[in-house]
Amino acid sequence: MKKFLALVLLVAAVAGCSSEPPIIVELGRNSIWGGPQIQITAKQDSVTINQVLINRGNCRVNVQERLPYKLPFGSVLKADTPSCQHVVEVSISTSDGDFDFTFDR
Repeated sequence: MKKFLALVLLVAAVAGCSSEPPIIVELGRNSIWGGPQIQITAKQDSVTINQVLINRGNCRVNVQERLPYKLPFGSVLKADTPSCQHVVEVSISTSDGDFDFTFDR
């Protein structure tokens, strides 16, 4: 019975771990200078954004807030990349793990 209970707890713990990102990442354009802009929206009560990398660190990133930044549910954090015109991949390190997002152009 103890082994069965341990197995049930292990399965429940693994099932509780979600690989779904706690954020939504969208690619847009800066309304002033027209360059690429990443918009990060929190999908849970609070998520801390620790780092934003664009094109595997090959593009300079200007985040509107100082990182790490605690992003409340529904709020948006914007990051501009004036040195790159083509964003292919965005990697974001959060309090819930690291997530990669790709964009087809």
